[in-house]
Amino acid sequence: MELPKLMLGTSPFIGAGQFGSKALEYHKKFYENPKNMEKLFVKSAELGVSATQLMVYEPLIKALKNAEKRTGKFFIVAAIAEENFSRYFELIIPLEPELVAIHAMFCDSLDERLNEWIDKIREIGAIPAASTHKPGETIPRLESLDIGAKATMQIEAYLTPLNPIGFGMAPNFESALKAIKKTKKQVIAIKPLAAGKLFPEESLFEFIYKYADSIAVGITSKEEMEETYSVIRLHPFIQD
Repeated sequence: MELPKLMLGTSPFIGAGQFGSKALEYHKKFYENPKNMEKLFVKSAELGVSATQLMVYEPLIKALKNAEKRTGKFFIVAAIAEENFSRYFELIIPLEPELVAIHAMFCDSLDERLNEWIDKIREIGAIPAASTHKPGETIPRLESLDIGAKATMQIEAYLTPLNPIGFGMAPNFESALKAIKKTKKQVIAIKPLAAGKLFPEESLFEFIYKYADSIAVGITSKEEMEETYSVIRLHPFIQD
C-alpha cells in the first residue's frame, strides 16, 4: 500500500508528555473539547491532507467521525496506546483504518501478545504496523527474530521518531538512523518537529524524506497548519 506523504499527527490532541509545559494546555484545548480537534481535521482536508495518524481515544474518534461527515473518508493510521488493546481495537473498526499500529510500549518490549494482535488487525483488512520509541534497537530485533518470526514478517510499517536532532530516537541518533535506513518496510516519521523544538523548514523535511515514506506532524492551530503544510509541499514528493 502506498502511504500518503503527509498526515496530520494527533499527539498534541491528547496532551502528550513530550510537549512539556504545554501538555496540559493542549489536553484542555483539544482532548476536553473535541470540536477543536474536528476543526483541525476539517481544515487539514481543505488543505488537501485527508490523512491522519490517529491516537485511539474516544474524544479523538468522535472528532474524526464528525469531521468525516463534512470531508469524506480520511486515510487512517490508528495507533492503539492503551493496555486494553481489545477494547480500543473495537472502537476503531467502524473507522476502517488502513493501518493499525501497535504501541511502542508493546513493540519495544516484544510483548508476547504481538502475534495475536497482528492477526486481529489482519482480520479487519488493515495492515499491521509497529510503533517504537527505540528504533535503533527494536527495528533490528523485529527484523531478525527467529522466535516470533510470524509477527516480524507480517509487520509492514514502522512508526518511529525521525528528526535531525535525534529527539526521541533511542538509544541514540546513529543507531536509530542506521536501522531506519536499512529496513525495507515502510517508515512513517513521527516527532518530525521534535515536540516544537524545531521549526518547519524545507531543509528539515528534506532530511526526513530521505529516510521516511510519510510524515505525521502534530498541529495545534489553523495558522500553524497552513505554514507547515506549505513548507512541506515544497518537497518534490508531494508537489501537485
